[in-house]
Amino acid sequence: MYLNDTEIVEPPAAGWSHIDHLRCMGKTDEVYELLRRLPYLRVSRTGETPEAAARCHFANWAQIAQYASSTSSSGYDGDGHRICSEPPELIDTTPPCVIGLTYGGRDNPLLLAGHRAGHRALDIPEDEADWRRAHPAWSVPDFFDLLPGQFQNLNFVPIGSREVFEIHARGPGNPPALLAAVQDIYRRHGWPELANFRKRECLRAVRRTLREEFPFFFREVSWEEDGEGDEE
Repeated sequence: MYLNDTEIVEPPAAGWSHIDHLRCMGKTDEVYELLRRLPYLRVSRTGETPEAAARCHFANWAQIAQYASSTSSSGYDGDGHRICSEPPELIDTTPPCVIGLTYGGRDNPLLLAGHRAGHRALDIPEDEADWRRAHPAWSVPDFFDLLPGQFQNLNFVPIGSREVFEIHARGPGNPPALLAAVQDIYRRHGWPELANFRKRECLRAVRRTLREEFPFFFREVSWEEDGEGDEE
């Protein structure tokens, strides 16, 4: 829809070799094997992945593990990585079978994944009750049905090549006029029908509209890596 294919980094056949440098986080073997086999979003020159949900940077655990393996990053310990990827108030009770899928500062949304089979509401282990009941939860298939739906319905609106806005968010960072204009551009270019969606033309039109009608956001949005010039 908006990401370049080059933003997605597939694991080598043997998996990401540096993942064991995250053993300091105290996760289970199953978690590390999962992280070893996942594809990730490429980290930019500014040190962040593209937003893959509204205002949300997903973790590139392969890159984080490689950085953790260097002598210059010896100050990065397991607690530091967990603070960036798990709710700080629940770190003491989050079990080792759970890993954060996102990574960033305090304003970055947090998403957790666990490999343990789900529990019924009345059968949650006492030491896990706080973190399991404190936040919404989905099965893996349900979550990966829900997330694409937010883009298909344009509740999540990509602006530029790396930012995603949310139509229900309020504040100066989400002007309704801008979001409505960009939603209209996506629909006019065939979205959400993938067979008819003209991605290149659409992104050029979004860029041109921001430059001409919303110059402040044009300056703030990342364009340098999208590889798209303005449409003539």
